[in-house]
Parts: sequence; C-alpha cells; structure tokens
Amino acid sequence: MGSGSRGRGFLGLFRRRRADELAQIDAEITAFGEALARYEFTSALPSGPTADEAADETALADYGRALDAYERAKRDFVGDRDRADAEDVVRALAEGRHALARAEARRAGRPVPDRRPPCFFDPRHGPATTEFPWSPPDGVTRPVPVCAADAARLSDGLPPATTARRPDRRPSRAARPAAARPAAVQPPPAGGAGAPWRPYKTPPPGTRTAHRAEGRGEREVRLHRPDPAEPALLVIRSSYEGEVHLVDGAGGSGGSTLVMPHALERTMVLLPPDGGEHVRLRVEKRGPWQLWLQSLEHVPVLERSLSFKGRYVFRHEGGPAAIRFSHRGSGSCWVEELTGELTAGARLVSGKGTCDLTGELPGPGLFRVRANHDWSLTRRT
Repeated sequence: MGSGSRGRGFLGLFRRRRADELAQIDAEITAFGEALARYEFTSALPSGPTADEAADETALADYGRALDAYERAKRDFVGDRDRADAEDVVRALAEGRHALARAEARRAGRPVPDRRPPCFFDPRHGPATTEFPWSPPDGVTRPVPVCAADAARLSDGLPPATTARRPDRRPSRAARPAAARPAAVQPPPAGGAGAPWRPYKTPPPGTRTAHRAEGRGEREVRLHRPDPAEPALLVIRSSYEGEVHLVDGAGGSGGSTLVMPHALERTMVLLPPDGGEHVRLRVEKRGPWQLWLQSLEHVPVLERSLSFKGRYVFRHEGGPAAIRFSHRGSGSCWVEELTGELTAGARLVSGKGTCDLTGELPGPGLFRVRANHDWSLTRRT
C-alpha cells in the first residue's frame, strides 16, 4: 500500500474528525453572529423620560463587547486546524455570549447575570451552574465547574454528555451536587485540567477503565479496543524484569506473540483491526506495570521537534520533510516508515551509538523510532 492510500486511511480519519470539529465551531460563530444581528435589529434600547441613561450606556457598552468578541472569534478562527487550535475562539464566543446576556438583561430590567466559567467538560455546554468532584489520572480529587445537565448525569453515576473533549477520568460519584453558586472568573481549560498529558508516559485524557490496566507481577489482562474497526496502539510500561505476550486468537486460543522482552522499559505495539473487540495479554513482570490501548488519533504529531528515551511512534501530516536525528547512548538506532498494514517499512535514517543523522520523511504517514537511549528528532527548514 503506497503513501497515498495510507494517507487516505488513518490520516483521512484524523482529517474528517478535525473537519467535523471545525465545522461545529464555524456553526457556533455563525449562530452567535445571527443572535447579535437579531438583537441589533429588533431590540432597541428603551428611551424617553423613563429610561435610565446610565443603564442604557452600560448596555450599549456590553453590546459593543459582544460585537468585539464576535469579530475576534472570526479573526482567530482563520487558519485553525483542529479544536485545540480553536480554544481561543471558544473563549471569545463564551465572552461574547456573556456580554450579550448582560446587555439583554439591562435592557429588560432584569438582574445582570454573573460571569461564570464554561462547563469543564466542554464549553459548548454553556456556563457552569455548580461544581462537582473530579480526579485526573494519578491526581487528587478537586471540584470542577460543570453545567446543569452534566451535574445531573454525574450525580447519577453517568459520564458527561458526549462531546469533543472527554474527562481524563469519570468524576467521583456523589449523592447530589451542592447548590449552585457563582464560580470564580477563570478562562476555560485548554486540553483538560491538571498537568499536561505526556504521550507514552500516561494514558491519553479520556482513556476509559476498559482500555487500560495496571498491576504487579503475573496476570492475564483483557482490554477493550477503543474502536474494533480501527487500528489501535498498545503501550506497555514497566521498569521490572519480565515479558509481556499478546495472546493470539479471538477467544485466546492459539499461541502468543512476545510484545515486550525483558530488557525494555517501555514499548508501543501497533495492532491492526482483527474483527475482535478485545485484546488479551499475558503479563509476566516481577514488579509494577501499566498498559493501555489508545487510538491512532492520540499518536503525537511531529510539528517541529520531538525528544524521548527509547521507542516511539509518531505521525507526520505534511509533505516531504528533511529531518535531523540525534542519538546519545549505545546500541543501534533508526527511524522507519510504517506501511499501510502497520508493519516496518523503509528505514529513513540508521546508526549506532552516539550519532547525528540526516534523512527525509517521504510524506504523510506513521513512523517509528527504534532506540534504547535519549534521542531527538527535528524537522529541518
């Protein structure tokens, strides 16, 4: 399978998802612009001897801020590639909606709404109405602002409404959220709360319990694939001696494949779809271990540079690009292209020991670094 068909495969999936996200944000910008037009067209401020001139001026100032936020959202949206790029647009829309709500409240003589942060799980849910206890991976439980709908779902033990952003871990169950109270003014989280995600060191944000496991010593593990129809990446971490085997066969029958030998502390294994919903593993470690399945959507993208220790899988989304690969340590090292079947393809650079190498990425696709020590990879411009 050539690089063109490979790009139409998994990279096509990424592009479709990103296009859907951007289309939704574009629709939000349009809807907010229409709301501003309706207000301007049909909601003239009161006038005459009964009007409060100071309130009128304040309402007009709020409306002006809403217009400014709308223009900023349109301007910042140009060139955005995905929802992460468009976080500033989402913030501008939230600020604009709040300013418009204040203007409408002043015009109607209602109490002016307090500024509240957007729902933690997705700003599109609207402003938060309460706080709910939530725990990031390996973190401490803390309250996060949530909308009324998510508060009701979470209190019933259900996940938040399906959105572009999912929580790192299902929030802690509680009897009922506390009574709604205004939250402190703060910008919405960018890419989730807590410490930034560290690829291949912790599971991606939103990884469900069924997709990950951790333990100590020998154990058989069954993980659910994130999507049975799509490839998945298996990540295994352990600094202790022992092997990990992938159990072959849909029902665990047949043989097994060694996926993590004794010497490795971390490895990534690409798993093509095989028609099954589960992946079975036999862990034979002498100490703690952690493993998880993630979709290829969470494979890091080479923007300008990457650095790591040991094996690594990344993707490149542009055209041909010159690269510089530096390795510090002993043993062989190389960067290889992965085929459409997710098997090893051509080696783009290869060396041994401490070395500095140059080569070229042929185009969009998945690539793998094979090394045992510290390395860095840089796109040359």
